[in-house]
Amino acid sequence: MAHQFYDKKVLVTGSSRGIGRAIAEYFLKCGAIVGIHGRNTSTLLATSKEISLQYGNCPLHIFPADFTMPQEAARIVNQFVEKTGDIDILVNNAGAGKAVAFRAVTLERWRTTSSVNLEATLEASRTAYSIMRKKNKGVIINIASIAAHGPGKWMGADYAAAKAAIVSITKTLAFESARYGIRVNAVSPGFIETAMTTTLPEATKQNLQIPMGRLGYPEEIASVVAFLASEDASYITGEVIKVDGGISIK
Repeated sequence: MAHQFYDKKVLVTGSSRGIGRAIAEYFLKCGAIVGIHGRNTSTLLATSKEISLQYGNCPLHIFPADFTMPQEAARIVNQFVEKTGDIDILVNNAGAGKAVAFRAVTLERWRTTSSVNLEATLEASRTAYSIMRKKNKGVIINIASIAAHGPGKWMGADYAAAKAAIVSITKTLAFESARYGIRVNAVSPGFIETAMTTTLPEATKQNLQIPMGRLGYPEEIASVVAFLASEDASYITGEVIKVDGGISIK
């Protein structure tokens, strides 16, 4: 599968750390030309330096942007295309959320969460779609969450609602874009060892009852994303794959 990504142009949002960084590194190891994005410029530069030291003089580009202003997502897609000449694969990973009670979800919090998780995904996808449609080829992969598939018992209602909307966008765009040779899928991670899971109360962690008995690793999400982006998944579109250690089994 690795050889399929040689010289492919891949943009991964929310990729200065955690799941996004693991996804970006996976594609880099497979020979892709990769763009990474983050809100904090200094963190993004540090990540770029660490990756370059690990993989040598790799084709890596950085795109700082604050997705609380969703139009920034469209801007970096266009900048990526200006810099690399094209976009073959877009991975919408940028997101933020915390485990909060429903009564703590203010309208301001709701809007901020929606901007970063949902509206930025919409803007990036719409921009990439218009480019991919002209060449009748492309892949868009959205990172949702298991919070999208049930009551927001692990994360706040604002986060769960935004991720559920991403699942809906995935299916809608997949249906519309299939005739143009574009595939759109989503991955719904469970509890993964990232900075976001550190915000979970200790009592919540102890009561997760994950059948596989552990949290997942970012690399386990990256490998699924790579599969969906590859020709091995050439007949898959509009799907949402849960990678959660079995926690969503009913």
